[in-house]
Amino acid sequence: MSELLRIGVDSAIAILVIEALALICHRVLTGRGLPVATILLVSAAGLTLILALRLALDDGPAWAMAALLMLGGLAHAIDLIRRITRTDRA
Repeated sequence: MSELLRIGVDSAIAILVIEALALICHRVLTGRGLPVATILLVSAAGLTLILALRLALDDGPAWAMAALLMLGGLAHAIDLIRRITRTDRA
């Protein structure tokens, strides 16, 4: 079961990276869609959570999991602050 879970987590990582690259390419080529900074922040928040899960499945070091979770929280907080301040100006 744990090997199947690892494959699922690795697949989720690959999908997230491909999705972020596709969204960035769409933005660069068409000028439409989410800003690149938003794509990077949202993807970073998700990716750090998934990477922390991957480390947990492999009995990785607790400090690395904690660092990834903190980075994910930071990316999420920055994204929220950007969205709130942008909404307040409109």
